[in-house]
Amino acid sequence: MKRLGVTTCLPLLFVAVMCFQYLPKLLHEILGVAWLLLTLLHLYQNRSWLKNLRHGSWGWGRLLGTVINALLVAGVLVVVLSGLGISNYLLKEVMPLAIQRSIALHQYHVSLPYALLILCGLHWGLHWQGWQKQWQKLLNLSLPPLAGRLLSWGTVAVVLVMGVWGSFMNRVGDRLLMKHIFATEATNQPGEVYALLLAGMLGLYVLAGIAIGKAARYRRP
Repeated sequence: MKRLGVTTCLPLLFVAVMCFQYLPKLLHEILGVAWLLLTLLHLYQNRSWLKNLRHGSWGWGRLLGTVINALLVAGVLVVVLSGLGISNYLLKEVMPLAIQRSIALHQYHVSLPYALLILCGLHWGLHWQGWQKQWQKLLNLSLPPLAGRLLSWGTVAVVLVMGVWGSFMNRVGDRLLMKHIFATEATNQPGEVYALLLAGMLGLYVLAGIAIGKAARYRRP
């Protein structure tokens, strides 16, 4: 699978996995494992990044990106492995009952994805410039300058509104504090609306990552 295809599928699959309230539980578990495998494939395709960690200078932008990447990998492993621990289908017959009933594992599994949503957005935002160039090359897109600016500003406005609204509707602050939450205003919405709110939240942190990346390039000597 080509790198651009993996990079494109990762956020789409992540949003789908987070819509677990609207999916059959077995499908949610299968998608979660598929997302882990796709993440590992993404790491393998970008293994040169790991090899180059010992080389080059370390500005604050590179340091921040590396910390985000490390937290992402750790977070994905915790979320997926905790999900397998409390699995209702895939590993139910082999997983010890004490693990299946672990409140801590359950809390990690339902709360940490919102931290991952933030980290994923920042990660993709920091690499947005390269990703955008690949898409433009693939689709051969070329818009007049004014049309391009209007499209960009309109997209940013929509993402900001959806991202902030989705954050309040999902009670992201309480999620990050690991509070026990069984339902939110967001989960009471139709599945399509819930997925759009998640996409808006992801886009909000993509914008933040883009801004951080531009600031890092601006400060680079």
